Amino acid sequence: MGKSAPIAWPQSREDMQDSLQGSGLPMPIAHRLAEQAEPALLLATLGVAEEAEIPLGSSKIGGLPDLPAEVPWPQRPPYADAAERAAAHHAEALRLASEATRPGSWMTPEQARLFSRERDALADAVGVTFPLAFLAQLDLASLSQIQGFPSSLPAEGRLLLFFDYWECPPGFDPGSAAGFRLIWDRTPTGRLRRKSVPAAFAATARERWSSLFRPAAVTAFPILTAIPPSDRNFDAFPRGLEAGTFWDEESDEGRYEEWLARFGTPDGKEGPNHRLGGWPIPLQNGMQAMAQLATRGIHCGAADAFRTAAARRLLDTAGDWRLVLQIGRDDAAGLFSSGCLYVLMREQDIRLRAFDRAWMICQSD
Repeated sequence: MGKSAPIAWPQSREDMQDSLQGSGLPMPIAHRLAEQAEPALLLATLGVAEEAEIPLGSSKIGGLPDLPAEVPWPQRPPYADAAERAAAHHAEALRLASEATRPGSWMTPEQARLFSRERDALADAVGVTFPLAFLAQLDLASLSQIQGFPSSLPAEGRLLLFFDYWECPPGFDPGSAAGFRLIWDRTPTGRLRRKSVPAAFAATARERWSSLFRPAAVTAFPILTAIPPSDRNFDAFPRGLEAGTFWDEESDEGRYEEWLARFGTPDGKEGPNHRLGGWPIPLQNGMQAMAQLATRGIHCGAADAFRTAAARRLLDTAGDWRLVLQIGRDDAAGLFSSGCLYVLMREQDIRLRAFDRAWMICQSD
């Protein structure tokens, strides 16, 4: 760990400012953006490993989690709106089954039967207790020794991320809280046990979304991340500081977006893009606002939800939500053929180590 990142990220704020100016941004704007840069760790998986090759408690994506013997594999309860979810999945199963009969269908009859069975199985799963998929395990004690480790995170124990990968519950729905778990575990390594595959996963292992992923060891690289324009803390406006210098939402934002695109995409198509801390690379806007409202019990899947007086009051502090972990496409582990999962927490909850208050938002392009 600690080698040069596979993507040529700026190594300092000065380097970032020079790079931003080189993209055509005025010096005052480039300086302000570089001031807001945040250190992070880029988490790369460089190939599949055997479970036995990865020591207990070590950082990895996919595979099997390492937990105390007395702690079971995390499960979610039935979704509160299981009937509605099941009806939608059964309807999609029927649509998929009939799609193959249409002239010029993109599916073969065999594919249609498989996809339809998957949807029916998912409809059955939402109404019962079901194990969450294990996505990542991060050894904070080891990662904290690398420059770029987020200072707000604890430098001991492990973070383990579990998610209902099969259902992918939407981040705008308060009921989605059942479908994910972020665990901070400080158990000594000698007391850890590598968990066995849950029976429910074994039963779906032949299905496309089995929720079992190949184990891939993690190598971490220090990077300096830049704030995305969609973040509620975005401030690239040196208005009045330099005569004639203003942020142009069309030309300057376009240049900045092109500059950001040099450093990877959320789906990892241009290189490793899992990251611990720092600023995210979002696929869509509004993650912080969504987290703020959904965790307060407000279903915000429609624009009207953001316009109420209660929502507007809550949104005043939506900028408190910060990225803890970003997990994107990973061909080695078999994760996310497209899209990205973002784990967010409020700054005050990170300080309190209240990792059970994390919120997760899955975005797709």
